[in-house]
Amino acid sequence: MRVAHVLPAYFAPAIDFMGGGDRYAFKLARALQPYCEVTFFTFGARYREESLDGLRHVVLPALGANPDNPMPRSLVFLSRRFDILHLYQLRTTVSSLAIALRAAARRPLVATDLGGGGRSATMRLKLYRLVKRFVCISEFSRGLLPPEVRSRAVALKGGLDPARFPFDAGPRERQVLQVSRLMPHKGQNYLIEAAGEDIPVVIAGKVVDRDYYRDLQKMAQGKRVRFLIDVDDDAILAEYRRARVTVQASVFRDMYGGYWPTSELLGLPLLESMAVGTPVICTNVGGMPELVRDGTTGFVIPPNDPAALRARLETLLGDATRASAMGAAGHAYVQQFTWDAAARQVSGEYARLLG
Repeated sequence: MRVAHVLPAYFAPAIDFMGGGDRYAFKLARALQPYCEVTFFTFGARYREESLDGLRHVVLPALGANPDNPMPRSLVFLSRRFDILHLYQLRTTVSSLAIALRAAARRPLVATDLGGGGRSATMRLKLYRLVKRFVCISEFSRGLLPPEVRSRAVALKGGLDPARFPFDAGPRERQVLQVSRLMPHKGQNYLIEAAGEDIPVVIAGKVVDRDYYRDLQKMAQGKRVRFLIDVDDDAILAEYRRARVTVQASVFRDMYGGYWPTSELLGLPLLESMAVGTPVICTNVGGMPELVRDGTTGFVIPPNDPAALRARLETLLGDATRASAMGAAGHAYVQQFTWDAAARQVSGEYARLLG
């Protein structure tokens, strides 16, 4: 079974996964390799082929004025040699072309929407009705699909590489961690507010909104906040193992009044943290509550509520025994969400589409 995975994102000069959605697409494609022959397509200034951590990666030439919605100059991913085309994002030019042309050729297409993109004909012309199967990354993301196609959708919650994030019994420092891009809907400002002057906080991730980063730095003055910008995966793992608790303080409505209806379709840092044995606190936003057993592996709190966050932080920071027990429970719980488990389920969907 030959499968093309197409991520409509423009990377220049080299691939650099900014967020969880991009990483999700890559890691699922890589995990599928034992079950089918996968080619992973992205877009850039010129054509090239390479091995990306063992996965065949093809960069197709495109115009990248909008890195989340490139204008393709090559459509080789539509080749009939691919039995299945697995497309990421619905609101992109690539998606509109792929759905229409693949349907015209009577060839199966699977779609996973990651909430990104821009203006396209997919939603305006209701091209999504031509998609045979949707693979959603949470029940929340499944609920965002148009009602007439939800019956064609399956929701899976992946993924995790257990070998990459092994359990660590501690001991842990009295420290709080948030791993996410620095963008207003990630809610780091509420974590800084909740921590006050006495709780040490580490915020790790890439800066996407520099104005927001500057505002966070101002909020952090006089507080025990440390920013880790553009650090590698090993450094992130070390922080998971050091922290007493990991927080995902994301919101639908940010501190500036902006609205993010697709905020946190999944929440991969929660899985990674629990795998290491670090309990989590997340807001009741997007698909994150689907990953956390409230009161057992962590806590779920309302968004935009620093007082509620502060109360749960004090619970875990003040009771190392309880935090350790919740961390162990989280580690056991997330073993069901491995990339291999996700790949087996997705490859099964491919096989059913091919009859």
